[in-house]
Formats: sequence, C-alpha cells, structure tokens
Amino acid sequence: MHDNTIKSISKDYFDYLQTESKFIPLENETIEFYSPIVDYFGDSISVNISFSGDRYKLTDHGETLWNMEQLGIDLTSNKKQKKYQLLNNIVQNYSLVIENKHINFYTNRINLSQAIHDYVLAISEISYLGILKKENIKSLLKDEVMQYFLSNRKIYPNIFPEFKVEGKSKLIHSFEAVFPGEATEYVKTIKRIDKNNAKNVLFDWNDVEIHRNKNFDSNARLNIITEQQDDISEAVSTMLSQYNVEVFSFENKKQLEEKFSNV
Repeated sequence: MHDNTIKSISKDYFDYLQTESKFIPLENETIEFYSPIVDYFGDSISVNISFSGDRYKLTDHGETLWNMEQLGIDLTSNKKQKKYQLLNNIVQNYSLVIENKHINFYTNRINLSQAIHDYVLAISEISYLGILKKENIKSLLKDEVMQYFLSNRKIYPNIFPEFKVEGKSKLIHSFEAVFPGEATEYVKTIKRIDKNNAKNVLFDWNDVEIHRNKNFDSNARLNIITEQQDDISEAVSTMLSQYNVEVFSFENKKQLEEKFSNV
C-alpha cells in the first residue's frame, strides 16, 4: 500500500474520531464525554468526568449494569457464578471500582486521556456480556484463544502473550499475542466483528505504527481471531483489507496452525 494512501486513510480516521467525540460541560461542573464507540445495546458509550483537586473520577452512573439487568442478566449478586467471574476479570484488568452498581475509575490529570480510552473499552467489554445467556454462560473468546495457544506451546513456541505498546497518541494498546518472525504477527480477538469494533482495532494498529517502525516491525501484520468469520459484512471486510488485516475463525485450528506455528 502506498504511503499517501496510508496517510489519507489515517487522516480520515482521526478526523472521524475527532468529529464523533464530544465533550459536553454540564451544570454540575462535570463533563460528559460521548465516544464514537457504541455498546452492545447500540448506544454511544458516554463517560461522566468529575474532578476534585488533582483527582478525577470516571463513571457510567450505573447505566451499564442497569442495562444488563433489563436484559435479565444480573452480573453482581452471586459471586460464585461464572458471569460474576467474567465481570470481575474485566474490572480487575482495567482497575475499575464498582460502587453501588456504578462502574468507576479514579485517576489524575496526567493519566486522564489514557484513562478515558481504557474506560470506554472496559464499558464496551462489560456491555458485550449481554450476549451471554443465563443458562449457557461460556468463557470470553479472548480467554479461550489464549488458553489454546498457551496450552499448545509445542505448536506455537514463539508466542509472546499480553503484548502492550505505547502509541503515537501516548495511549497504551494491548494485543492478545505477538508472534515474532520474518514478519511479526500481532493478534487481537473480537467475538463478533462489526463496523464499530473494527474501527477501534484499526485505530490501535495505526496508533502503534511508529513503534513498529522503530523496532524493525515495518512489515508487521495485524490478525484478528473471531468466533464466526462468515458473519463479517462486506463493508467491514473491505475496511480491514485496506490495512492488510487477516481474519481467522477460532474454530479453524488448522488455519491457525498454518498461520502462527511456523512464523
């Protein structure tokens, strides 16, 4: 892909983020941030930001867990149930605090931008627990994929799990795994790929381009492992192909071996 094409796509994408992201001052001296990321229910994820001195608080005012309860899913009552464990995994991964069913995060001014970015991702992940049925709760795709790779080290000896890198925006981006080789293979997992989360992962990938170039990873490639490869729309597939992103179905283990075992 030509550099001018990449720069054009990059500019369009960052323009989109800036246009679709809104910070609205409220009368109670807090700020409401409306992100371009939508949750499982199709609503834009919003974050209320308040501050006292140098301490900043991000909250959803209880909307996320309330929406889950309206769907018939109570994530917090029974700590022995799998659904609570799934919620708790996300809460711990993002260092969140649940207080009176409000999902909160506390930070300082220096780390606020990263905190907002991570908080939106966390709320998105929690909302997508809405796909879980009360009678048939399964582990998250990310956990299943990583368990598969790590329990088959003989097949995938080069795997580096949970790879984090700082992007041009100074935000920290996480990749489920990296496979070093002639062309380093980065891996993200998305249970169901749609236009929204595809844009999100492309932002991550574009944002770490400088890191990749500095570390001789200019030929690095992004790979997405999903639950059902056939469910991807033509528009999303075209979008991903513009960045040479390959998509794999987790069910197709033979395809995964061919891609990642010999890198």
